[in-house]
This record gives sequence, C-alpha cells and structure tokens, in this order.
Amino acid sequence: WEQHWTDALSTSGLRDLTAATSVVATWDDHEVTNNWNWQDDGDEAQSGLAAFRRALPMRDGPAGTGIWRRLAWGDAVELFVLDCRGERTRTSYLGPEQDAWLRATLAASTARFKIILNSVPIADLGLLSSDGWMDFREDRRQLLQYIRDEGITGVLWVAGDVHWATLCTVDPPGERFDDVLEAFAGPAGSTLNPAGVLTPEGGQFLEVIRLHNWLRLECDPDANEVRLAWIGDDGGVLTRRTVRM
Repeated sequence: WEQHWTDALSTSGLRDLTAATSVVATWDDHEVTNNWNWQDDGDEAQSGLAAFRRALPMRDGPAGTGIWRRLAWGDAVELFVLDCRGERTRTSYLGPEQDAWLRATLAASTARFKIILNSVPIADLGLLSSDGWMDFREDRRQLLQYIRDEGITGVLWVAGDVHWATLCTVDPPGERFDDVLEAFAGPAGSTLNPAGVLTPEGGQFLEVIRLHNWLRLECDPDANEVRLAWIGDDGGVLTRRTVRM
C-alpha cells in the first residue's frame, strides 16, 4: 500500500493539486481490496487504513473515531464526510455510531448548504448499482426519511466511485425520494466506466458526463444556489448546472 500511495501522490497532476488547495479525503474499497468489509477483511484493512492515513493525514473525527467528520464554513456551508467502508458490517452500512452522529449533526446544523461527501452513491442506479447503499436499502430509506421528516434543508449528496459523472435524483421519477439530488464526480484519472455511456440523459439523470473530469461546487447562500461545473482534462468546463436549494 505504501508504494501505491507514493506512486499516486508523485504524479504531477495530483502533486500540483495537493500543493494548490486543501484536501478533504475519505476512503473506499480500493485502499484495501475490491468490495471489502471489516468483518471479513479486517486484518488487511488495518494495514490499508494505516497507509491511507499516513499518505493523507487528517484530524480525527468525533471522539477520535477516524475518518467521518464535519467541517464548517460559518453558516454558509458544512461538509459531512462519511466513512462508507470502515464502519460497515454485513448488516449495517454506516454503523450505529456514525449513523447517529450524521443524523444529530445534520439536524443541529444552521448552515444554508449541507454537503454530504459519500464515497459510493446513495442514488438508486438500478442494475448499475453494486456494493453501496442499495445493498442496505432499509438503512438508506431510514436516513433519507429522517432528513425529510426533520425538515432538514439544503442537503446535496456528492459521490465518486462509479467512474462517470452525473447530476441526478437519488430515486427515479415517481419514487419516494425523487426530489433529493446527488452529484457524481470523476473519474479524474482512472478508467472510464462504460455504464456512463449507457446511461441516457433525462428523467432521473439531469446531466451525464462521459469524459474524465473533476467537479467544482460554488455555494451562494444569498441566491440559495449551488453552481456545479464539471472540469475536463484541459481545464475547460465540460458542462454546468445550477440548482436552487
């Protein structure tokens, strides 16, 4: 793992990025092995997590729990960084402690925009989904319903993992959570996923980006808008979208 991180962080593009801005990182499966969980792969995961933390140092989350944590920019924006891998068991996606923390901090937040950084999409991608929230449907339903029942506004989900990009609703039109938005970013450097080519724009998928990209978010609390721009290899904007929240 150490050599993989050394190789990745020494590439010119990523080196330039980390020198130019702050980095808020979470992890997923390929820091260890494909689609792992702690109950089955805990020993290997410990080594992968140690290498990840050494490569991308970060402050511990609540009570020293590790990766999941909250970062606030006054009353404008709060980031809620999830660990969708290290707390997962065969029966729970986030684990009870992280789930309770997320609900409580979302409900207490006074920020206009609440951006939830989610390593695997919470969107229902149908047959394109695997190893994510849709394998824990009741956990997903209860969390999304809690956010609705508590009247928590300004929530935008942001995810990676799938190697294509979109702005979508987390459920298809006519389903329970068809008004909740999620934005996917990437891949920045990994292989493009053919699923992005096969996904038609329209309906659930408001934008579909099928090229290498990274996602820029501009949060404007005065206008109640989040402006999204997917940036391509050459630094140019591939597409833009503005959402009111």
